[in-house]
Amino acid sequence: MKKVAEKLRTQAAAMEAIADCDGLKGKYADELGDKARGLGRRLDLTEDRYRTVKGHLGGWADDMETAQTKADQALRGAKDAQRVIDHHHPDAAADRGSGKQSGQDEPHDDPAVKQAEEDLRAARTKLNSAVSFYHERADHFAGKIRSSIDDDMKDSWWNDFKAWVADADWLSILADRLSDICTVLTFVAIFFPAVGGLAALLTGVIFAIHLVQAMTGNGSWFDVLTDIAAFKMAKNGVKAAKAVKALQQEARGIARGITKQAEKRAATRASASRRAAVGGRAGRLHRAADTQKARAAARQVERKPLPEVSQAERSRTLGDKDMAQQMKDIRRLRAEHSGNPRLQATASEAERRLWVSRANWGASTALDLGGRLGDEMSSTYTNAKGHMTAPLLSRW
Repeated sequence: MKKVAEKLRTQAAAMEAIADCDGLKGKYADELGDKARGLGRRLDLTEDRYRTVKGHLGGWADDMETAQTKADQALRGAKDAQRVIDHHHPDAAADRGSGKQSGQDEPHDDPAVKQAEEDLRAARTKLNSAVSFYHERADHFAGKIRSSIDDDMKDSWWNDFKAWVADADWLSILADRLSDICTVLTFVAIFFPAVGGLAALLTGVIFAIHLVQAMTGNGSWFDVLTDIAAFKMAKNGVKAAKAVKALQQEARGIARGITKQAEKRAATRASASRRAAVGGRAGRLHRAADTQKARAAARQVERKPLPEVSQAERSRTLGDKDMAQQMKDIRRLRAEHSGNPRLQATASEAERRLWVSRANWGASTALDLGGRLGDEMSSTYTNAKGHMTAPLLSRW
């Protein structure tokens, strides 16, 4: 406390010297002088705290020594008295050693024993007095220290928040547990993208915890950057999986339109002679019937169930049955309408999205596992993270 107070006093004097320096020229000089003068006053207040508390602790140390001296005297007196009692009553000493009731509190006629018993009671009284003195002086100096720090030096809300985060060990525990769960879900999402949304949500929660810890100087900004990368990859994985489903529906829509036009042309050609023969209203009815046939054929394309997939086909989509069915349906439609450029482009985009989904989930899993292995096996990795630990807005 004394050394810190001396350092604070030196720094306060340095700030005052900067504030009073006449050699500073320029627009910055006034602001720098005001800042230095204000900081000097705060250092003065802090130095007063340390110096005053140092004095209180010195007084507390003296009283602790007094209490300890009284307790030592009581202990020595008790031992001396007990030795006299044990000398005159060896059986009682043996019983005490074995844990049995010694009966030493029973009245005795021996004057030496009586005096020793009185001395033992006096020693206990002296010990109780020392304990009472200890607690009384502890309360006394605790009150003085609290009074000494009740001044104009107040911690800002930011400092209070940083202290709360530093004390909240449960935040780190929660982040670690959620990270464990997220690691499993990220791996599972490679095979079943449906759980990707939950993995992304947990990644967001972990990111929020790491961000708060890094901003307050209680965590590494490296963890924040890693979380951003993992969250981005998880988001891309979910987005790509949704895109495959949307592209499958788009491919069916294109195929439905192709089928409708083809059926209508075929029906029109087939009924051309009949329409020419009957003409008028009957011809219009034939055209309406042709349109209905085309619509019915289009509806069959739209309502056709997704194709079944084999285990081998599922393995090519890393176990995701839905995506395997969607991709097989897209590929089937592409093969059936190989001459349609829109359908070919849609199928190519679906293949690309499938690769993006798998690549992002795989990279996210590798990033997470790599970070864990780095923490466990490499001190260089841990030290690098430590260098990226610094509070944000520290001037607050």
